Amino acid sequence: MKTFVCVLLCLAALTGCAAPSTAGGMDIYTFSIGKADCSLLSFDGVNVLIDAGESEDGQDILRDLEKLGVKELDLVILTHFDKDHIGGFPAIARALPIGGVILPDYVRESERYEAMMEAIEEKAIPVRRLSADTGLTLKNAAFTFYTSTQPYDPEKGNDNELSLITAVTYGQMKLLFMADAEDKWLNDLCYKGYDLSCDLMKFPYHGKWQKDLPALLALSLPSYVIITDSGKNPAAMKTLNALKTMDIPALRTAEGDVHLFTDGRKLTIR
Repeated sequence: MKTFVCVLLCLAALTGCAAPSTAGGMDIYTFSIGKADCSLLSFDGVNVLIDAGESEDGQDILRDLEKLGVKELDLVILTHFDKDHIGGFPAIARALPIGGVILPDYVRESERYEAMMEAIEEKAIPVRRLSADTGLTLKNAAFTFYTSTQPYDPEKGNDNELSLITAVTYGQMKLLFMADAEDKWLNDLCYKGYDLSCDLMKFPYHGKWQKDLPALLALSLPSYVIITDSGKNPAAMKTLNALKTMDIPALRTAEGDVHLFTDGRKLTIR
């Protein structure tokens, strides 16, 4: 597909990566699919999906994409291999052309992982597994991926600690998608010199309270956060109170789909 050819050429070590100097407009959607992640970035004729919810969410996500007029996905980023991030991918992959998939560099023995890989192979979708921090440019957006410093432990099942962190710079705006980062990986992100500054953050791990969240918020200082929670599984009250204390509005999928727009200079809730 047109864009992923550019992605393969542009993926590079972070040294020397530069953000594009111009920006048009970007729509940022996070779908209300329960305690599960699925976000769409639509900009300059490019559609990028970050995560794909649970297996039962696949058709709902496809309906949402159809309503938005999305007929193909230039890039899908699957941040880690928990079922609430990859479950809906096979249905999406079999219904829409996908230019390429970015994955973290580990293998999990699970039914959902096998279904994901079968769909990738069936549709012959190009795949790039990231084992080091990496940058790429798509049209007017610069992407940076932070790869986990933690080894995968299949006995512990520490997939959250393998989460790819996705930072997107669009004009003067920076978006930060924290997947389910937790424990030692979240601690490393906060205390080992990562650039976590942002205007909008997709909050880590559905709003679960973690001891490093105050440091994360102090380092990032977002204007808004998106929390992928649900009425059945709401964000922790301690998390919501911390955001309220810092006067950071929380946009929660428990209350419906989240839609923001940026022209590269400011963020607007739609």
